[in-house]
Formats: sequence, structure tokens, C-alpha cells
Amino acid sequence: MKKIKAIISVLLVLSIVGCLSACGSNHDKGSLKDNLIDGWDNWIQSFSKHALTKEKDLQGEKDEGADAYTGIYVAAYDGFNGKEFIFGGTALNRENGNHLQVAYKLIIEDGTAELNWIAGNDEYSIANISSEDTKEYTICSGDNYIVLKGDNFSGNLELTVKDVEN
Repeated sequence: MKKIKAIISVLLVLSIVGCLSACGSNHDKGSLKDNLIDGWDNWIQSFSKHALTKEKDLQGEKDEGADAYTGIYVAAYDGFNGKEFIFGGTALNRENGNHLQVAYKLIIEDGTAELNWIAGNDEYSIANISSEDTKEYTICSGDNYIVLKGDNFSGNLELTVKDVEN
């Protein structure tokens, strides 16, 4: 009886993976392997959207670009404590390419603020003082987010993320 349950469990898991992979793949092109990878990528990306701070919970106004990785964000903060995951996601292969340009203007009037780029398990500082700059980033497969962390932060953030033209 235990062997039958184990076999049924394995078949169920394989069926679920097959269904999820097939839901997001393009059956008209590529090999089964490519279709499985595309399906898995689409499935993973659908969950990553939940990691972004919901627009209603953001301190400012967000105008999303071609996808969750790009757009414009403008916010005024007054005693903000917490984190905002503003742009990004989790993708194996991003449809619009992997090169992004981040232009920002951060004004800290009170408290502290950090604008960071999360790439996988690593976190890189974009700015933690009042400043204005443009930087380019190459995203890798996995988590890639732009996050603002505030500790009693009062000030302003203007952020534009767009694809780099090749």
C-alpha cells in the first residue's frame, strides 16, 4: 500500500509540474525542454509579483512601464518606517532583456533612507544620502528588486527605471 501511495504521489507531482509548465509555454516553437523552461519561468514570475509592494500600499505614485521591472515612481515620505519593493521580479529570462537604467533623485530631510538593488541573495546600495544619479544594472536570473528602506524617513524619491537600448 505504501508503494502505491508513493507512486501516486510521484505521478501527481509530475502531472502538476507538467501542467504548470505547459500553461505558460509556446507549444509552436522550441523543444520540450525549452517549453518546460519557459513554462517554469512564467510560473515563477507570476509569484514574484506578490513580492512587490502593492500599489495601494506604496507611499507614492507608480506608473509601470513595459513590465514590473520598469516604470516611474514619485513619492513624498513623512516619517516612513519600513520597506517598499518598488520595481523588479523573479525571472529566468526577461523578455525585454537584462540591462536596465536606473535614474533617481533621493532627498533625505529627516531620518534615514536607503535605495537598494537586490540581486539574488546580494543587496547593493544605490543611495543612502541625498543624491541624484543614473546607473545601469544587468539583472540575472532570480530575484531582482529595487527597494527603498526607511527609518523615520521624511523626504522625496523620484525613480525611473527603463530598458537600456542595445
